[in-house]
Amino acid sequence: MTPEDGTIAGPTLATLLHTELSMLVTALWYEIDHGDGSQAAGFFTPDAELTFSRRTFRGTEEISGVYRDRTARGPRVSRHLMSNFHVLRHENGQVEAVSALVLYAQDGTPPVPTTVPVLIADVHDRFVRTGETDEQTSRWRIAARRIENRFLMPGDVLAVPTE
Repeated sequence: MTPEDGTIAGPTLATLLHTELSMLVTALWYEIDHGDGSQAAGFFTPDAELTFSRRTFRGTEEISGVYRDRTARGPRVSRHLMSNFHVLRHENGQVEAVSALVLYAQDGTPPVPTTVPVLIADVHDRFVRTGETDEQTSRWRIAARRIENRFLMPGDVLAVPTE
């Protein structure tokens, strides 16, 4: 939007929300790809639900368990590539969004042989603001995440339980 005086208006609330939430999702995937996932539960509310296909984990303790089990499997190289982040609904301190996920993953240590994506999925997230009511001290967290597989490489083993 351009005001009458010719200056360019600042970012809209929708743009700031989109940026903040897509950065949160990107930071979570970074933690999983570059860390061991041990900090992943911190991106979720205490009572969050995380669903992979048909398997749901409830609460941060179960979510932490998913990533502890993933690490216990041994070394794994993964890159979760998120795109097409789209806010579907924003009301009453909650946001529903969907993004596309392309996952490259293989057990072992880098570098691993070039591979094709093992998974392409839609990721449905419901975000809520937590903490203080003040915008400066509250933050967005994931209250529910559902990963719906759209393409899955036959024979590949995902590092998280899906059944």
